Amino acid sequence: MLNVGVIGYGSRISHMARELGVFGIPYRIAAIADPRAAEIAQRADPLLRDTAFYADADEMLAQAQLDGVMVGTRCWLHTEMACRVARRNLPLFLEKPVAISFEQVKALDAAFQDVTAPTVVSFPLRLTPIVQTVKQLLEADAIGSVEHVIAFNDVPYGD
Repeated sequence: MLNVGVIGYGSRISHMARELGVFGIPYRIAAIADPRAAEIAQRADPLLRDTAFYADADEMLAQAQLDGVMVGTRCWLHTEMACRVARRNLPLFLEKPVAISFEQVKALDAAFQDVTAPTVVSFPLRLTPIVQTVKQLLEADAIGSVEHVIAFNDVPYGD
């Protein structure tokens, strides 16, 4: 059973956390760090039945036994939280954008120099049915040589 921690439990990352089940790997949301931790705990969501709640990300990272972390905070906090996770060398699922300034890009570069754990930047539209169909056509060489592609995929969410 994988123990997943979530920093910033908003609507987008909570949806992504639920979707982890599609991979058939047993997991649980072991810990959530969010300023609204008490409010989230009161919702009595069955997915969060055994979840520990923290108001502070550092406290969660120090106390919870985690196999990986998902970051779904406000965009301007993505870099800061990713750097905190990097110090623990834990696998990371990071919502985009990973940074909103060049200073944040430099901070990420410095923080991840010695990190060996995998990091994934969220881009869920690549898994939508329309994109998968195009991928299959290309891989099967069903449409010949592709010279240029223009695509529109107006969310929500990828149908």
